[in-house]
Amino acid sequence: MTLITHAFDALAKSEKEAFGAPDHPVLVVQHPIGTVKVEEVNKRADAAFEKLVEMLVDPAAAKD
Repeated sequence: MTLITHAFDALAKSEKEAFGAPDHPVLVVQHPIGTVKVEEVNKRADAAFEKLVEMLVDPAAAKD
């Protein structure tokens, strides 16, 4: 499982292909993270948590 922001979505897709792991699960969250307040990061984490669990329990859910 890889967690990235949407700014790196295209890079993640090309890296998965380059490393021969096209089915590697990637969870994409809103960019940026480093320059926002911790409260906003917590909101984003809460919003992504259910999808994260779903992807870990059922990797097929990670497919685009």
